[in-house]
Amino acid sequence: MTVLARLHAAITSSSPTLPTPLTVAVRPVQPPKPIVRVPLPAGPEIPPRPSCDPLEAVTDLSNLRSGPRRLLELLHEVAADTVSRRGYGVIPSQVTIHQPQELLARALGCHLVTVWRWTQELTTAGLVASRAHFTTSRGVTRSDGTLFAVRLKQGHYAHLTHDDLSYEWRDLDGDRAAGNTAWKILQGSGSKTGKTEWHEVLKAWAVNPGSSTFPPLFSDHCSSANSVSDVVYALPLLALTDAEKRPALIGFLATTLSRALRDQHSQKFWCKVFWNAWTDEVEGRGGLQVLGAQLSRLNSDLREWDGLKNPAALLVSRLRQKMETN
Repeated sequence: MTVLARLHAAITSSSPTLPTPLTVAVRPVQPPKPIVRVPLPAGPEIPPRPSCDPLEAVTDLSNLRSGPRRLLELLHEVAADTVSRRGYGVIPSQVTIHQPQELLARALGCHLVTVWRWTQELTTAGLVASRAHFTTSRGVTRSDGTLFAVRLKQGHYAHLTHDDLSYEWRDLDGDRAAGNTAWKILQGSGSKTGKTEWHEVLKAWAVNPGSSTFPPLFSDHCSSANSVSDVVYALPLLALTDAEKRPALIGFLATTLSRALRDQHSQKFWCKVFWNAWTDEVEGRGGLQVLGAQLSRLNSDLREWDGLKNPAALLVSRLRQKMETN
């Protein structure tokens, strides 16, 4: 049989049995399972940061001449901005800022002596307290600027404290070496001719005079009151707060002080100290002034006394001595 014949026979023969195809099981289509969404618990509500009262609510501007009023408006604007940047949890009755009078004069478009005269009028009215601040530079005592205590609450009499005057607001030698001085700013002020630009310069200087690496009297990074200075500034609010809100304010002061003194377990004791001071104040014994003076003294000790291990005990001892002498 030839090859072609064999191929023809193979093709025409009966077809081979094909294998049985595999059966694939098909599952019935089911609707997807419902997704249950569990809501997350709400986080703690962050209270809005308080803002300073407008100047019109602090004093009657109609009683001021145009010049002193312009200076007060500028100082109040800078002071309110400083309070916001320092992150105070409670608006103080006043805030102290460091300002060069040369920059104030340029911002107001007047002579340096005019700024001084306007300041005297505001000081007489109790709206501002002003004094030159001195530091040691190259072994010599020099003035490094002017301090302004600006009133932020109606009825408060602005004043400068020992804490304000003794605070090292700037490193004058370092500022001179880096060219961070008011004179340098005036020399390079060709582009800063507008009112807005000068106000921003003054606001930046108030928070960080010269080349200081940290804002003066600044609270901690959580923007909450944590220092003895915060307590000193908030203490006068006891006399301005409504009676129903006073317990909460005293709790705030006690918490802040105990945290600043690393004495958190004695919070109730400090509450009692503030209540006693308020009672003495109401009865005419000047309790708030006495406590404020001791707190300011302790705040200076915390900065200057390297070996101070128990500031809380020192404060208690001084308060007891003051009570015994009275």
